[in-house]
Amino acid sequence: MNVPAVSRRHFLRTVATVAPLPFLLAKGHGAEPRPATTYREKPLQPGFAFKLIPVAEADEKKVRKSEASLVELRDGTVLLAYASHAGRSDNDRAPLVARRLSAEGLPLTDERVIVPPPEGGFNAMSPALQRLPDGRIGMLFSYRQSQKEASRRFVSSSDEGETWSKPVIVADGQYKTGCHDRFTVHSSGRLLAPCHCTEDWDLHHLHVRVGRSDDLGATWQLGEPITLPYVRWLESENRQGASFKREGPTPVSTPGAPGQQAFIQDTESGCIEPGIAERADGSLIMAIRTAMGTQFKSESFDRGATWSTPSSMEVVSPVAPAHISRIPGTSDLLLLWTSDYDAKARLSGERHTIMACLSSDGGRSWPHERRKLLAHDPGQSLDYPSLLYKGSEAWITLRRSTGKGVLAGFTSTSLLRVPLAWFRTA
Repeated sequence: MNVPAVSRRHFLRTVATVAPLPFLLAKGHGAEPRPATTYREKPLQPGFAFKLIPVAEADEKKVRKSEASLVELRDGTVLLAYASHAGRSDNDRAPLVARRLSAEGLPLTDERVIVPPPEGGFNAMSPALQRLPDGRIGMLFSYRQSQKEASRRFVSSSDEGETWSKPVIVADGQYKTGCHDRFTVHSSGRLLAPCHCTEDWDLHHLHVRVGRSDDLGATWQLGEPITLPYVRWLESENRQGASFKREGPTPVSTPGAPGQQAFIQDTESGCIEPGIAERADGSLIMAIRTAMGTQFKSESFDRGATWSTPSSMEVVSPVAPAHISRIPGTSDLLLLWTSDYDAKARLSGERHTIMACLSSDGGRSWPHERRKLLAHDPGQSLDYPSLLYKGSEAWITLRRSTGKGVLAGFTSTSLLRVPLAWFRTA
């Protein structure tokens, strides 16, 4: 029988059309299939998109200098405010301090106390600085007596941060506080102070209320609570979990009936550490830290008097705050957030990554193709961003801990100077 000659090109074409066949034959003869890796998430490479500038470095005496806010001064320098803690905990004693930075972001002065801690109490912390419509500098801060008693307060300065007025109460009674760098001056002149509050700290279930002032901070009104569900693990579903230490007796709402499973309270839930941005049309959008696996949002169309029921922003996040703002002169919103998420980890994940994304539809969407990696380091904890728009740059501070866990090791504040054009590049 004559067998026609087969060219090499024809042979290779024929093999290509039946490429899966050798794999199927090999599998039938007992060979192990190759592992599926196409859709496996690839680990991020450590790095920062821009150089880190140390602006408040912790040391043996003050192991935590963090939760910062910035405001530009009239001479082009910048005022930086933060809490200077003697220990790592939120409950360690700390005054609120400030120092000046050069126009390049380098420290010019030593830190000086601007708000001492309460007598016999915890600390003054979480500053939020803004230039007011009348030219003064306004600052919100938290005045924490204990885990059961805290207030959000307002002061102002007429001499570029050298001296400060007597504090005015924004929100008090039980536990009412706020996140650093969350202070909005609406285009109408109304001041907005987003707060997170609880009537029982041991529940670790918080809600949001927004303070508003129409007389440049002289008096304040507090809005109604914004709420989300109480989230806890069943003990049988998360063996690795460990409850927070209680500061008092077991809350009465903890299930204790026979036959009911024990719960693990290893996260905070509800609505926590909100931030507000004014959209181009004057309406407001709020970003909310939650235990729901994503950042949530709420909207207001009456300058912050009332707010919509919170809904997901579809931005995956652990129980860590996001920062939302609008780029001046545009309609674009900028979101900075922590993207590491692990449902069964304490506070739903460690914090090694800071992402950035622009929204051009008022925060309705945060397109994946516009999400950019600002910072990632699996050996450090990175969280609590603040932001100042300065010229053609966004000055972003990060809370940076030398250990992998939240507030592990020394916790300092570092600055990144990010060109605004970077957020729009592919």
